[in-house]
Amino acid sequence: MLKRLTIQSFALIDHVELELSKGLTVFLGETGAGKSIVIDALAIALGERATAEIVRKGQKKAIIEATFSDVSEQLRNSLADHDLVWDNPDVVIRREVSSSGTSRCFVNDTPTQLPIVRELSSFLIDFHGQHDTHGLLAARSHRDILDKFAGTYAELRLEMKTAYDRMRTCEDELQNTRRRARDADADRVRLNFLRDEISSVGPQPDEDTRVSEELRRAEAQEHVLAAAMRARDALYAADRSAYDLLREAKDLVVELSAYDSSLVSAANDIESALIVCKEIAGAVAPLADPDSASPERIEELRHRLAQLQRLVRKYGSLQLAIEQQERVGEELSILENLEEAITGREEQLAKLRNDAELIAGKLHKQRSTSAKALSRDIQAGLQEMGMPSTTFSIEMSAAPIGPTGADNIEFLFSSNAGEPLRQLSKVASGGELSRVMLSIKRSLSSSSSFGTMVFDEIDTGISGRIARIVGDVMKQISSSQQIVCITHLPQIASLADAFVRITKKSNADTTLVEAQMISNDEALIEVAKLLSGDDVSDISLSGARELMTKRRAPSK
Repeated sequence: MLKRLTIQSFALIDHVELELSKGLTVFLGETGAGKSIVIDALAIALGERATAEIVRKGQKKAIIEATFSDVSEQLRNSLADHDLVWDNPDVVIRREVSSSGTSRCFVNDTPTQLPIVRELSSFLIDFHGQHDTHGLLAARSHRDILDKFAGTYAELRLEMKTAYDRMRTCEDELQNTRRRARDADADRVRLNFLRDEISSVGPQPDEDTRVSEELRRAEAQEHVLAAAMRARDALYAADRSAYDLLREAKDLVVELSAYDSSLVSAANDIESALIVCKEIAGAVAPLADPDSASPERIEELRHRLAQLQRLVRKYGSLQLAIEQQERVGEELSILENLEEAITGREEQLAKLRNDAELIAGKLHKQRSTSAKALSRDIQAGLQEMGMPSTTFSIEMSAAPIGPTGADNIEFLFSSNAGEPLRQLSKVASGGELSRVMLSIKRSLSSSSSFGTMVFDEIDTGISGRIARIVGDVMKQISSSQQIVCITHLPQIASLADAFVRITKKSNADTTLVEAQMISNDEALIEVAKLLSGDDVSDISLSGARELMTKRRAPSK
C-alpha cells in the first residue's frame, strides 16, 4: 500500500508530504483546487511521461517520492530480478524532473531505468482515470482478468507457458534441421573442404611453437653448437669444470664443518648445486651435437612451419584449427543422419503439441465455467449500482495456441435493454465505465495483486442513492485493498477512513496548492460543504454527520 507521498516543486505545489493509511482515503476540495495535481505527481513518480512544464516556476527540479509498505511477493521477486533489494522492508520510488526536461528515477536509492519503474509500478498501483495505463478495459487484458477471478489458474497458466515454450523450441529446432537438410549438399562440400584442409596438415597441439624453436636453432646451428659446447664444458666436461670445482669446494667445507657445525648446511647447499650443475649440462648436451641439423632437416622444418602458419592465419591459432577440425567432423556426422533427426524431431513435436493442447483444453474448460460466474457477478454489481437494464457478457472464441492457452477473451456490454452487446470500451459512457470498472475491481479484489487503487473520475455521471451504493462498494473493496479517491459527492466522501484536504491559495505573485491530512471533525465540515456549498449550515452539518455515522461495507 502507499504509505507516504512527498511532492516538491511540482506544478503549483511547493511542498506536500502525506502519510497515508489502509482503507479508503478521500481527497476533498473545491473544483479546481488541485486534487488531480497530487494524483498526477504520483503517476509521474511511477513512470508516467514527464516534461519540463511540471517543474514549479523558479525551481531547478521537481521531486516526487512514493513509499510503499506491505508489498506483494511478485514485486519482491521483480526487485530481486533487477538487483534492487535493500534492507528496508518498504519500497521507495523517487522521480526527479529537471527544468530542462531531463528526468532520473530511483528505486530504493538506486538509479533505475524508466521502463523498470513502470514494470514495478504495475505491482503497486492500479490507476482508474486519466492514468489508467494498465488497461483493465483493453481486450488484451480480459484473459488475465478472467484468470485472476478464478484464483486457481496460476499453476495451470505456468504449465501452459512451459508446455508452449517447449513446443516452440522444438518447432524451431525442426525448422533448423529441415533447413540443414535442404542445404546439406552445399554444406557437405564446404565442410569436406575444411576437414581436408586441416587434416592434410595434421597439426598437433603447440606444434608450431616446437617447430619454430627447432628451426631457429637449426638456422643458427654454428652459433648454437659453439655456445652449447662451451656451456657443456664449463659446467661438466672440461678438466676444471664448475662441477669439479664445486665438488672440491664441498670436500673442503665438509672438512671445515668439524670445526664449525654451521657449515654442515653449507655443504648440503653445495651438494644441491652439484646436482643442478649436472642436470643443466645434460640439458645443453644435445645442442652440442654437430649432427643435430642437416640442410635437408632445415628445409623440412621451414616447409612444415609454413603449413602450420597458414592454418594459424586462417583460424587464429593452431588450437582453434584443431577444434574446428573436430567440429567439422561432428557436423558431417550430423549431415549423414539428418533424415533420422527430422523424423525424431517431428515425433517429439507431435507429443509436445499434444501436451500443450491438453493443458489448453483444461484452461478452456475452467475459463468457460468461470466466465459465466464472473459475468453474473459483474452484472449483479452493475444492477446494484443503478444500471438495471445493463447486460454484461464474456465472449470466448478459439485462438491459435499460445503461452496463455487457445482462447480469445473479450468483455461485451450493453447499457440498455434490446441493444446488441458490443465491445465494452466502445459503448460505455464515463459514468457507466466507472461503475463497470468498479464492479470488475470488486470481483477481483480478493485475487488482485494491486496494493493500492486510485480513482480519479469515479463519481462521473452518478449522484444520490446510486452514489451511496458506489461508495459502499468502494468501502467494501477497501477492507482488503487501499483505495485513494477524488470525489465531489458527499455520499462517497462520508465513507472514508481518512481524509486529505486540497486547497489553492493565490495572491498577486503566485498560486499555491496545499494538501494535508485532516481529522474527522474537519472532514465533517468538508462533507457539509459538499452538501450545501461554502455556506455551512446546521442542516448541512447534520446531514454530513448522519452520512458519516452510517458507514458500512455491505456483503458482496
